[in-house]
Amino acid sequence: MDNLNLDLKFENKILYKVSILFSILMLFVSSSTLSEFQASYAQSTNVIENNTDTNTGTTAALGSASNTTASGVSDAAEKTEDNGPIQIISNIRNLLNQTLQEYENQNYSEAEALATEAYLDNYEYVEAPIAEKNQTLMETTEVMMREELRQLITEKAPTEEVKGHIYNINNNLDRAEELLGSYAS
Repeated sequence: MDNLNLDLKFENKILYKVSILFSILMLFVSSSTLSEFQASYAQSTNVIENNTDTNTGTTAALGSASNTTASGVSDAAEKTEDNGPIQIISNIRNLLNQTLQEYENQNYSEAEALATEAYLDNYEYVEAPIAEKNQTLMETTEVMMREELRQLITEKAPTEEVKGHIYNINNNLDRAEELLGSYAS
């Protein structure tokens, strides 16, 4: 049941992000100047923050799934601009290390929550810059984090297998860091 709830929360978050991106794109297309775009974006963010579907609790589910708020898009922009992709990759590594520690302590639900956070609250924010440099690397790493690592945890795979998988993810993150070196501050 927990996996079903997590999958639904994940799907809701993806749908939410797609709708936000579409709204931003529509605002951008209709805005003739940067200042008009910024004002429109701020207004749309406020509307989204104040709009909660009370029947499905979609906004509430998104917040609880990943410690983000309805302003996740502005958080993403802030995260990428303030920390840069290299810092976000460092955050991912820290979360993966914590995931492994919790897994080794047989705290599987916390390990899965940390792995999910590494993907949803971090990796998603560096996918675009990585894809600009190497689409295949971005997609491979995404699947490794989003699907395979969660599956290993859910199936309570041997610790060495989880450790090896995280090692492989970190190798891909090393390659991403090399490609994104120009983003380092």
